Amino acid sequence: MADKKPDPRREAHKEAVRLSWKSRHIPVGTMLLSGVLLAATLSAVFMVIGQ
Repeated sequence: MADKKPDPRREAHKEAVRLSWKSRHIPVGTMLLSGVLLAATLSAVFMVIGQ
C-alpha cells in the first residue's frame, strides 16, 4: 500500500480548530488571579461601607 499524503485542507482545518480553542480558552492562573483581585476589591468596598 502506498502512503497517503496528508490532505492540506484537513491539516489547515486542524490548525484552525487548535487556534480557535486557544483563543477561547482562559488559563486557570488568569482565572485565579482575577478571582483574588475581585475578592480584594469587594472586601475593600464592604470595609468602607461598614465604617
